[in-house]
Amino acid sequence: MTLTLNVPRRWLASAALMIVALSVCTQLNAQRAERFTAWTHPVFPVAEYAARRAAALLGLGANEVLLVPGAEGTSSGETFRQLDDFEYLVGLEVPRALLAISGRTRRSVLFVPRDDPRFENRGRPNDFPGRALASDPALRALSGVDSVLTIDAVETFLRDIAATGARVLISGASTKATTDEVIVLLAAPSPGRLLASRLERDHASLHVVDGVTLMATLRMIKSSREIAKMREAARATSIAIARGAARVLPGVNERTLTGAFIADCMALGAQREAFTPIIKSGENSLWPWRILGAHYARRNRALQPGELTIFDVGCERDHYVSDVGRTFPVSRRFSPRQRELVEMVRRVSDAVIAAARPGVTLRDLQTIAEAAIPAEARPHMQAPTYFGHHIGLDAGDPALPDARLLPGMIFTIEPWYYNHVDGVAVFLEDEILITATGSENLTAALPRDASGLEQLRAGSLPALMTDDALRMLTRDGVLSFAIDRAAGVVHAYDLLNGVAAAKTPVCPHPVSAELSLNDVSLVVHCADRTAPVHVNTASFVVTAAPPPRVASSVRRAVNHDGTTTRAGKTEVLVIGTIHGEHRTSTRYSTTVLRRLLQAIRPDFVFTEIAPNRFDAALREFKETGHIVEPRVARFPEYVDVLFPLTTTSRFTIVPTAAWSRPMDAFRTAALKRIEADPSRQAEWKAYTRANVLADSLVALHGADNPYFINSAAYDSIQRAAHEPYNRLFNSELGPGGWDNINEAHFANIARALDALRGKGQRAVVTYGAGHKEWFMEALRRRDDVTIVDVAPFLERIGAKR
Repeated sequence: MTLTLNVPRRWLASAALMIVALSVCTQLNAQRAERFTAWTHPVFPVAEYAARRAAALLGLGANEVLLVPGAEGTSSGETFRQLDDFEYLVGLEVPRALLAISGRTRRSVLFVPRDDPRFENRGRPNDFPGRALASDPALRALSGVDSVLTIDAVETFLRDIAATGARVLISGASTKATTDEVIVLLAAPSPGRLLASRLERDHASLHVVDGVTLMATLRMIKSSREIAKMREAARATSIAIARGAARVLPGVNERTLTGAFIADCMALGAQREAFTPIIKSGENSLWPWRILGAHYARRNRALQPGELTIFDVGCERDHYVSDVGRTFPVSRRFSPRQRELVEMVRRVSDAVIAAARPGVTLRDLQTIAEAAIPAEARPHMQAPTYFGHHIGLDAGDPALPDARLLPGMIFTIEPWYYNHVDGVAVFLEDEILITATGSENLTAALPRDASGLEQLRAGSLPALMTDDALRMLTRDGVLSFAIDRAAGVVHAYDLLNGVAAAKTPVCPHPVSAELSLNDVSLVVHCADRTAPVHVNTASFVVTAAPPPRVASSVRRAVNHDGTTTRAGKTEVLVIGTIHGEHRTSTRYSTTVLRRLLQAIRPDFVFTEIAPNRFDAALREFKETGHIVEPRVARFPEYVDVLFPLTTTSRFTIVPTAAWSRPMDAFRTAALKRIEADPSRQAEWKAYTRANVLADSLVALHGADNPYFINSAAYDSIQRAAHEPYNRLFNSELGPGGWDNINEAHFANIARALDALRGKGQRAVVTYGAGHKEWFMEALRRRDDVTIVDVAPFLERIGAKR
């Protein structure tokens, strides 16, 4: 006998919602093994690492193999940092790993532990739940290597290449030459040296050599993505030095200055200092860092009046370092002799910088440096390495002295003067980028002359000391800008997709540039103009200066029942929109949305419009009554409702979206790559199943039902729909990952709410309905807002269910 139950659809829908909610809670709360992408992700997109390995292949012969070991990985307290060459070619924070690139097979293989040993502790399973490595498809996806194998497979691989008599290049295989056998015996070998010794012992048929020449050839030339990171590291270092100069006072000790510098690096976005800061004064300033650093408590000297203090320091941003030096007077002013030496060192530096251009070799620069030193200073200045070194992932990046300079190379020029007879030392160090038309001093904004250094010491340059000073990289890390002074143009680079986005003429003699605080435009200062030139960061065209944002007057918010709210918490309503469907729906039409906003009577409306697109859209609406700005024109809720309402209602539109065209292109390409990868079909099915289930549940209630769209039940469905997408792909999609994009959106919303704190006003957030659940969770964590339900306002206007 078959028993049939006639269950109402709404009961089925409610039951389905409960099942989804329970499933999500179980997935989120259950103790399970960690995923690699939950903790870390590469600095660059996969295409960057693939291009680097392709370049390495071009340098390998048919019977050559490049082996690049990773860092050991265990810690006694220090933070893990991957070895430079492995970081350069792979980009993954995996321990005890080995990359192999074969010139014969033209393939790259990554050998990693089966499980991460750092996530294992049998006695503490809650704290150490385990983390798979070799079986995690994210490792291959994020690095782009051809295959990932367990480290156990290395022996078979080595026997196979030994059978061919291959020539093996090993990263870091060399040891510094010394005649002292005891030092050789006791020195800690590098992973590369250990690997080389093992191969030489077990596989005598292999010809093992150091891979430094190949790696130097690759790493000397920086990509636009690398240059952007190094600009940021140089920017942070310059600002930290400027702040540190004002702390150079009699009685202050060197380690106090060191600690403050490191703190400034971190506050400016650096993960750590590039090397132990070298801040030395008085008699300490006469000695190189190797001598000072050889003693435990040497660098804790108190500064004395009349002395000089040297900063030789750098911040590290996303593995890329900076290395900058300046000299400051402890007594606010240089003595005549000190000033003379500072200017002499600057002139020597200027001579070398002026000669740095494509086609010149480092040996050429050494000759120029030697010739620039005055005869009386030569006993106290030497130029064994042209006064400098290449930098990048390390403060001493590998370099070839006879290689001709090419665009993309970055190195320091650092004349030093150590006069032990007179007891005085002066130091100046700048970072030089070789460009197509010459060179650019990445640290030129930090004063280099005696008068400018005195002004820094006096703390009289506040503009340089702001967190956003000198910034040329958008906060989301997507766009980087550079000015070409010779050509008078601004270059824009899409770092996500690895392409040049635009080249915009600005003026014949651009001097400097920086991004506006809101990333709306690049502000270019020109030698022959009083007013700066503004380049919009969405259209990349020169625009009028954006109008100043004038905060609306503080007034009491009017409630839907006509009462007023005292100044206090901000009332926030999050309205989920359905974009194009507003024009076709009868239940949630543009008319319904218009009446809803009129009933709410907001003071501010936070919109899914990017700040760098808002001014153009607003100008179009005011001039023509229509909006053609391509991104804004996609949203009927703004084109048909919000902008027209500004003619009759009193509210301020606040653009808060963090999405852009480069992000969209990158995410689309990444999702296509994942879908087409046979090894990731299980992940793709989990992602698509969640979306199909969510769509079916939404359809039960009506995809255009405004009450349902703006309910907690809808949010539960969306949370379940996005869980696989977020868990599996968030890191790989970069700014397009679900958590990542919502964090970026909400950061703009949070800044707008911060400006309203304590004013008792009402703000409406209007985004696509899928974002609502994420925003609601974030809003609940704030103590300055009251979340207001949308449903009573829908009822008030008589919206249909």
